[in-house]
Amino acid sequence: MPVYHVVTTQNTVSAEQKAELAAEITRLHASITGAPTSFVHVTFAELPEDSVFTDSAPSHPLLIEATTRAGHADPEKTQLATGISAAGSRVTGVPESRILVIIKDSPARFAAEGGRILPEPGDEGDWIAGAG
Repeated sequence: MPVYHVVTTQNTVSAEQKAELAAEITRLHASITGAPTSFVHVTFAELPEDSVFTDSAPSHPLLIEATTRAGHADPEKTQLATGISAAGSRVTGVPESRILVIIKDSPARFAAEGGRILPEPGDEGDWIAGAG
C-alpha cells in the first residue's frame, strides 16, 4: 500500500512515460509521506477512446486514484495530489486541465501485504525489520 491506479485512453501514454510516471509517483509518495518506496504500487489501465467521457463527451484524461494508509496529515495528501498532477502533465504531456488526482484513505489494519497487516504510518521500520 499505497496503490495508485492510472486510467487513460489507449495510446495516450507510452511505455516509457508509464515507467517514468510510476517512478515519479513512487518518489513523490516516499518523499512526502516517509513511507518506503517498496510500499508503493502503480497500475495503468488504458481504455478504448469510446469508453472515457468527461462532461458527456469523449475525452483523453489522465485519472489517477490512490488508496493510501489513513493517518497521513491532510497537507501531505494535498501535496501528493498537486505534485502527482504536475508530474503527470510533465511526464505525459497531458495538460493539467485534463488530469484528476484523488487520494483516498484506508486504515492500515484493513490491508495485508506479504501476508501481514500493514503498519500505521511512521511504524514502517519495525514492520520491515520483522519481515522475513
